[in-house]
Amino acid sequence: MTDRTCRHTFAGMDELTAIVDRLAGAQRGVVTRRQLLQAGATAWMLRHACQQGRLLTVRPGLHRVPGAPQDLLHELWLAHLAAGSASVISHGSAARLWGLSAIRHCRPTVMVPHGHSPRVGELALVHRARQLESIDVTMMDGLPLTTAARTLVDVAGECGRSRLRAALDAAHFDRTASFTEVGEAALRIGGSGRRGTVLICGLLDDAAPGDALAQSVLEQLLGDLLRAAGIDRFSRQFPLPGRGEMAGYVDTFLHDADVIVEADGRRWHSRQAALRRDYERDFAAQQVGVMTVRLLHEHLTADLEACADGLRRIVEQRRPMVAARRAAQAS
Repeated sequence: MTDRTCRHTFAGMDELTAIVDRLAGAQRGVVTRRQLLQAGATAWMLRHACQQGRLLTVRPGLHRVPGAPQDLLHELWLAHLAAGSASVISHGSAARLWGLSAIRHCRPTVMVPHGHSPRVGELALVHRARQLESIDVTMMDGLPLTTAARTLVDVAGECGRSRLRAALDAAHFDRTASFTEVGEAALRIGGSGRRGTVLICGLLDDAAPGDALAQSVLEQLLGDLLRAAGIDRFSRQFPLPGRGEMAGYVDTFLHDADVIVEADGRRWHSRQAALRRDYERDFAAQQVGVMTVRLLHEHLTADLEACADGLRRIVEQRRPMVAARRAAQAS
């Protein structure tokens, strides 16, 4: 090898070392071939680094740096990068990161959108989710993972009542995920047939003292909301707008904005059981241009002003649209 070739080789490997340090340093000593190539490394550099032992191949396309600490985060980075960028740490692995010690430890576990089939071998357990929205995903130490609330809903079908209750209490009182946040996640992703939904909704009901709120209390909360939002044109217990397929009444109807406002004071298991009917009512109203705003009494009692601000913005946006539509229909 000539001096010029040696200098070229050393320069290339120094460049690769800098790239590896930058990428793997943020990923607990783990990096993919694709990441390295996108960062400017060449196939020759990677082949030479693997031959020299500067990079260790975990599986084709996935490498780790010699001496990297092989701890929990290292294992989770391997799992995430093996499963692809659409994957997130979930279930028991996410519970460990959230400090939910009541949940049993498990192999590195990831969740991917429905339809993805990553080949991860023994590096991870893979769950496929039909519903994996951005509201249920966050970041910790650079890793994408399910929120604490979503994690608790996901593990509800995999652990016993006592462990789940202990995890719920710990998350709530440590302010990792409130009972309300967990309940909202259960309503968002939990169908009637989803494993663990009935259990977690029952535990949430046990944690909340008292029965469902009386209608008079909900009406008072709605009155407070409308006053705070500066809305004075509305009807209470108004016939459900629609094409006639469904009968019933709505809590409050705002005529000039075509908005239904409903407050929900039911217990969590009752809310979950009534999800389908609520969706059907909302869909019936949507077909005639009416929007439904559903608020939980937990929101109204915890931050009425924020609820009022949100409702005010919705009404202000819809009033011109509704007025224009009615004018066009009348002409």
